[in-house]
Amino acid sequence: MIFRKIWQAFAAVIIIFFSTSGSNLAETVRTDLSEIEMRADHVEIAPGNNFYIVIELTPNVGWHAYWENPGDAGLKLTMDWKLPDGVTVGGLQFPSPHLIPFEEIVSYGYDGKVTIIAEASIDENVDVSAVDIGGDAFWLVCSDALCVPQETEISFSLPVGEQKIDQRVSAIVEAAKDDMPTSVDWKSSFYTDGENFHVKTELPEQYVVIESAYLFPHTEGMMENVYQQDLSFVDGDITGRFKNAYGYVDNDHFNFVLSFRTGEGDELSFSIRAEKSSVPILETVKQDNVSNGPMASELGLLAALGFAFLGGIILNLMPCVFPILSLKAMSVAALSSKDVKEAKISGLLYTAGVMICFSLIGALVNVFSVGWGFQMQIPLVNFLLGLLMVTIGLNLLGVFEFGGSFIGVGQRVTESDGTKTGNRRATFFTGFLAVVVATPCTAPFMASALGFAFINGGLIGMLIFLALGFGLAFPYLLICYVPQLRDVLPLPGAWMETMKNILGFPMLATALWLFWIMGNQLGVNAMTVSVIASLLLAIALWSISRQGIFFRVLIFISFIGIAYAGYYLNNAPIENSSELAEDGGLNAVPFTSTELGRLLDQGEPVFVYFTADWCVTCKLNERVALSQESVHKAFEQKNITVMAGDWTNQNPDITQTLQSYGRIGVPLYLYFPSGRKIEYPDILPQILTPDTVINAL
Repeated sequence: MIFRKIWQAFAAVIIIFFSTSGSNLAETVRTDLSEIEMRADHVEIAPGNNFYIVIELTPNVGWHAYWENPGDAGLKLTMDWKLPDGVTVGGLQFPSPHLIPFEEIVSYGYDGKVTIIAEASIDENVDVSAVDIGGDAFWLVCSDALCVPQETEISFSLPVGEQKIDQRVSAIVEAAKDDMPTSVDWKSSFYTDGENFHVKTELPEQYVVIESAYLFPHTEGMMENVYQQDLSFVDGDITGRFKNAYGYVDNDHFNFVLSFRTGEGDELSFSIRAEKSSVPILETVKQDNVSNGPMASELGLLAALGFAFLGGIILNLMPCVFPILSLKAMSVAALSSKDVKEAKISGLLYTAGVMICFSLIGALVNVFSVGWGFQMQIPLVNFLLGLLMVTIGLNLLGVFEFGGSFIGVGQRVTESDGTKTGNRRATFFTGFLAVVVATPCTAPFMASALGFAFINGGLIGMLIFLALGFGLAFPYLLICYVPQLRDVLPLPGAWMETMKNILGFPMLATALWLFWIMGNQLGVNAMTVSVIASLLLAIALWSISRQGIFFRVLIFISFIGIAYAGYYLNNAPIENSSELAEDGGLNAVPFTSTELGRLLDQGEPVFVYFTADWCVTCKLNERVALSQESVHKAFEQKNITVMAGDWTNQNPDITQTLQSYGRIGVPLYLYFPSGRKIEYPDILPQILTPDTVINAL
């Protein structure tokens, strides 16, 4: 009996000790793979007051628990509360999660101990000495190989009386709150087209530099969970591009947690609510700062036609068209001596030649899925074009004149014989030839229009090519139909013969350029053969106006040599262009779509430029912008891998890549910031400056 009284007294002392000077009696439960502990932040609670319940969940080493939205796999901690009358408990509050990637499965949760809190209250009418708070807990823990459900019943007793805070547990609550995302009302919206899911948020001005970011979807079933997210931060807006989640849930609101690192190195998380938008969210960086017009898929027909027409006009100023200006200049100068009717016919014939050639190229591009300038990838075509340029150049220099009985291939169709019929024929084929030599260039606005033509094909695609041709022909057509413009042209005279001779040199320079392209395609021997064939052609053309059997034999032998040169070049093997001979100091690696995908999967920033030796615009950009030391330093500072896609010869991998971005020709410049997916590059303009490249990076 005495021992029983002593034990009761000892127990009373222990209870008084914990209820007055220590923590409330927390309960800790050990499961097979976790430990869970639950307690309050008060030693004693007064009726009518609030308090916090603290749950600390600690998975075993190598195992992890999950956030409110666990992602592709997992289950969060849930509580089936068993509460006495007068006690209410709010929802569980979880700290900001981190990524738990495993192969293709992307989950959100925690490694190690996680502290989860819930705000509770006790009614002022409660009249008991203590309340027992608890319930059934259920959660899932996973390793890299296995997931195991955990469950237990857990509770604790909280004395009721005076208001006494447990300072140690209260500090744990405050630390847990600091780990939770801050709820903000930043302007945010989302949009889906049924397949793609875009989110855009305006950040306050204080966050001028964002080094890295990740968007954790709080609302489940709306966006696809991915490890490497496509987020961009431009002009205070952060934009995310995703795919719709499988079994997409159409909500009017999308809640998410945006975690990012600032330029000062601070790690911040914010809870944001996005409103549904009825119009597409366009990425500012593509529309204003980087992209050369909209992507092809974003254009409407009228916009594409307008871009094509404008691109055709600008094409007259591109370097590729300079050679044909020799012929056009002579035609324009001759307009001042023509009557109104003949001038209009000249304009129509030139336009017809341009548009027919564009129609043929458009048909080939759409039927065979080849690219803009595809004919320049064929060495034999470059060889024949080079010989044509030599022929025209020598004629302009006065080396030979065609007699009435000799029909010159190529030159005859572009050089008038002085008759009305000859003038008209020459005008038509000058327009046709202008398109042939213009294809190595892609003028601003052309890329989107050509991409739209390729994507849509058929009649719509053909209309785009015709609009492009009409733009190319429009300046000459305008001069032909507006007499006031012709009145300012100088009158024909002896000066025209001198100008004719001078304009022969650009033609010969073009021939050398075409043979240089062949040298890059087939090797230096092929270039030498082309130069020898040009010499034989010059001998044959010089001999045409001479009389006698010797010159006839010389012409025959020369053309036999030219034919053999064509046969040799047509059968010569294409040289491997996987390694770039010169990259202007960029230390570029050869492009393959497989290698690009691998680098992007690793989260590396990559800059890709597609070029060709026959693309004059490409070479000018490389000389003016990409070869500059300031650009090289910008790549080095950001540790950007540079890849070069050489499209001089046919390359199916490059062709398919160009088409995947709505382009059918070069140049094309793509920048993938760190973490960007392959589907969403920043597209730079087709005309580059060093500042354009540096600002894009």
